[in-house]
Amino acid sequence: MAELQRFNMDKNMKKLTKEELNQRASNKAFSKIFHLEEDLKQAKKDVRTGGDGRFSTELLEVCRDSTDRELQTWNYIAQLIELDNTEGTTNVKALKDLISLNTYNEE
Repeated sequence: MAELQRFNMDKNMKKLTKEELNQRASNKAFSKIFHLEEDLKQAKKDVRTGGDGRFSTELLEVCRDSTDRELQTWNYIAQLIELDNTEGTTNVKALKDLISLNTYNEE
């Protein structure tokens, strides 16, 4: 009986539209890229300063490089989402503008 109720609940769940899915995916990519940008800035700073001394410079460099690769991957995912976005409204361009502003302000 419980399995039948679960089946009926699953059957009645509303599926997201393509627009809703695209917006949710864009929001998730936007958030992930923003946080990875912050992590990368901190990782670069840690490599320059030696961090708090708990980790070797080599390990800090590995973390920096790993974060950079992760950021490249998420930028690619965001581009794919942007290409799939038929409405043309996306957070990816806004994110890139924000990152450019953030980078400009730090220099």
